[in-house]
Amino acid sequence: MSGMCAVLFLLLASSQVSLGAKDCSTSATSSTPGCLCLQEVVGGLKNPLAMLQPDDGTKKFFLVEQIGMIRVTDSSGRLLDQPFLNITSKVLTSDRPGDERGLLGAVLHPQFAQNGYFYLYYSTREGGSNVGGGHKSVLARLQVSDDKNQADPSSERVLMEIAQPGDGNNGGQLLFGADGYLYVSVGDGGAGAHTAGNTSSLLGKVLRIDVNTADSGRPYSVPSDNPFVGQADARPEVYAYGFKNPWRCSVDKGDKEGVGQGRVFCGDVGNSSYEEISIISKGGNHGWPDREGHTCQNPSGCDDGHIPPVHVYSHDEGIAVIGGPVYRGCNVPSLRGKYLYADYTGKLFYLREQRNGTWTNAALCVGNNTVCKTSSQQSWGAGHHFILGFGQDVSGEAYLLTTLNPTASQPLGKVFKFVDPDSTVSGAPVLQVSALLLLTAILIMKSFI
Repeated sequence: MSGMCAVLFLLLASSQVSLGAKDCSTSATSSTPGCLCLQEVVGGLKNPLAMLQPDDGTKKFFLVEQIGMIRVTDSSGRLLDQPFLNITSKVLTSDRPGDERGLLGAVLHPQFAQNGYFYLYYSTREGGSNVGGGHKSVLARLQVSDDKNQADPSSERVLMEIAQPGDGNNGGQLLFGADGYLYVSVGDGGAGAHTAGNTSSLLGKVLRIDVNTADSGRPYSVPSDNPFVGQADARPEVYAYGFKNPWRCSVDKGDKEGVGQGRVFCGDVGNSSYEEISIISKGGNHGWPDREGHTCQNPSGCDDGHIPPVHVYSHDEGIAVIGGPVYRGCNVPSLRGKYLYADYTGKLFYLREQRNGTWTNAALCVGNNTVCKTSSQQSWGAGHHFILGFGQDVSGEAYLLTTLNPTASQPLGKVFKFVDPDSTVSGAPVLQVSALLLLTAILIMKSFI
């Protein structure tokens, strides 16, 4: 009897464990993902370009709209009517489809839960308005107010301003690396500007700065190991160079052993022929404007020391790359460790790293209503979706930011979550295992009554 009680205890304990969070380490991983589903989690957004989730237990999201607003959800995912921040009066953009100016990036400080700091990258006119004068990109720090669902606009502190020669190729991704420093992606500014290979300019670069300390004369400091520190003809903020428009970038969270952690991936939007995905190399020249993709377009020849992209595709396949994350979540085991990316035109892809360090490319299938049968496993739905960016929550799950009309003033943007059609977000398959264990325990108990 006592032995059977022990068995019963173990079965019940196993049932409780199964009802808890899924352990990624025990989930099967397929090398080739089948068709996945996209669950709509938020709609009614104006060109959503970034999604942020604070690691503070609130489960809310901040959603960055190109027009100059940041929206906030409650813990259930419901979009609140009152925006977290509204700086539309100073953000420069337009109703022109594909306008690359606006509120282009945002990131939360790693200690956001304690200090309430967050950072923005936005377009504005000289003089700080959205009318008249020249165009510049602004990197600024702001802080949350006493109401945690409201930012304090008066707290803005401008850290950096970058004059832009044209309306396009502005970059705009903000990331905190595994080293705690802020990474800023900056495009070459378009308008025939070819400053990406010139380290004395901030255009066409990935910058790295320390926002926790300040140097004399500027509101940030430069890490002492930045590759161009001490060079008289270079800007010390430059971490890597040779980019045309590193529009969307991400930091790899790494696997459970830490493999891959800290790698910075960027999708670099091309010119007339090719789109590129690169892993950023400290001090590296990533090729533009001498190279587009793997092709040398400099009549005088190209430097063999250029850092090659990990993947290139031609304009026969798409028109503008949208860089994504390395998937490190639990809900879609077949995606684990794969780099997700898209083309602006609505196509989804992934890259898989090989043992020899190369990457193989494949299309990512979105299932139809036959594959995605439940409310938590929806497909795209009606209309053609332009893909604007990706998001990740604190657990590493992946999201897709889209719009049905790529103009900054139209509330036709949506956020979708990647979902495995063989499971549900709520974890029903785990509950089925738990139910079986409970039933077995009850039958054993009855046999001894």
